Amino acid sequence: MDYLELKEIVKKGKKRAFFVFAQDEQLIFQVRDELRKKVVKEDSLSHIKLDGNRCTYEDIQNAISTYSMFNEDILVEVSNCHFMDGGQSSPMRELVEEYLKDPREDLYFIGYYKYENELSKKNFYLDKLKKKISPISIIEGIDSLKPKGVVGLVESLFAERGVEVNKNIAPFISEVFKGSSLQLEKEIEKLLAYTSGREVRKEDVLAIMEISDERHVMNLLDLIFTERGLGRNIKDILNLVNDLIYRGEKAEMVIGLIGSRLRLLFKLKVLKDKNGTTQDVMKQLKTGSAWYAERMFKIANAISISEYHKLFKVLLDHELTLKTTSVDTMSLLEMLILSLVNARDSK
Repeated sequence: MDYLELKEIVKKGKKRAFFVFAQDEQLIFQVRDELRKKVVKEDSLSHIKLDGNRCTYEDIQNAISTYSMFNEDILVEVSNCHFMDGGQSSPMRELVEEYLKDPREDLYFIGYYKYENELSKKNFYLDKLKKKISPISIIEGIDSLKPKGVVGLVESLFAERGVEVNKNIAPFISEVFKGSSLQLEKEIEKLLAYTSGREVRKEDVLAIMEISDERHVMNLLDLIFTERGLGRNIKDILNLVNDLIYRGEKAEMVIGLIGSRLRLLFKLKVLKDKNGTTQDVMKQLKTGSAWYAERMFKIANAISISEYHKLFKVLLDHELTLKTTSVDTMSLLEMLILSLVNARDSK
């Protein structure tokens, strides 16, 4: 099901219990946030959040048995419900299954999990369970973004940031963008930083999304090499790597682009040490965008010389392994990224 359809179902309020799963976790969050807005009042104490990786059977049982001390609805949210992913049965799975068959009328429930790839998308267990649940429960897998969904998401991302744009901008972005919703959110943030309060135009979209996107490998580089130094959110980085490989990118090509970005940043670092100007950087980058040049300058200078030394050693070691052995290239790419982000100076 499209996430926009699910959001509409949430808004109508006829369903009280939701169980959703998707490869794109941000789409799950879109549905969850819509439910939060509908149910949870500001400063409410009636929102119970549990992590399926850490909570116990008793935690979930107590949560769905809770009654509000105030005149308001309760929302029980259980993330990381991988015990529902079709594997072996467990007490927690049986508990959630029974609840979805007979949910309370005075309590909202949402459980969810993210699956890693198309191979793990199909869940025969949940398909069977769909036929047994209550009419006020719903079990749905959320489809990856389609053009219509991208338009709606773009519009909501602008609205959340208090920005009004021409009605043709969202459809235009949906045409040029082909990544995940997490990547899209980052692209919108870059776009707003670039336009800095003025009207967003199509040429701005092209300037940013073409610069930062080559089938979204460049988004991966933006996560590894950031304006605050080397990336720290290794989970997001590896998820994006898996997404790129699933889309058909070659691990060898990704490794090559990581090396190219590192060498470019080091050149900019040297240029900075020689008191280079923004114009010098623009010339080095072969770009007419001063904003992009300044951003790359910041990224280059967020990495210390000692970190560059470690990074080049890591890169050379992995490139040598790639050229001289028959190692699995996907595994090598993951090890390269882990080694790169762990090359930070100790503080």
